[in-house]
Amino acid sequence: MKKKWTQAELSEKIGVKQKQISAYETGTNLPSAEVLIRISEAFDVSLDYLAFEARGKSAKIEVKNRELLRYFEAIDDYNEDERMLVKNMLNLVVMKHKFQNIAFAQSHSIL
Repeated sequence: MKKKWTQAELSEKIGVKQKQISAYETGTNLPSAEVLIRISEAFDVSLDYLAFEARGKSAKIEVKNRELLRYFEAIDDYNEDERMLVKNMLNLVVMKHKFQNIAFAQSHSIL
């Protein structure tokens, strides 16, 4: 979630005054739901990510790609067999990627 924006830059992006950003950071003031939505959009994270981070807990999962996040949300409604099929397909893709990285690393260490 690191963007390295100044308070002024963030305030401009979400449409609040810089003093408000400072107040949010110090805990003097809490953002409204609308401002939280704008913050999540500016940082391209989910609202739960903001909620967990605000409490000092890490989010269970961070999916930066919103399209993938929507797919994962849809999968929650699938039956167990369908979820297992998706998990197996994802496992195949992840394993393929890992093997490609290993093969690439080995081919470059030989040269």
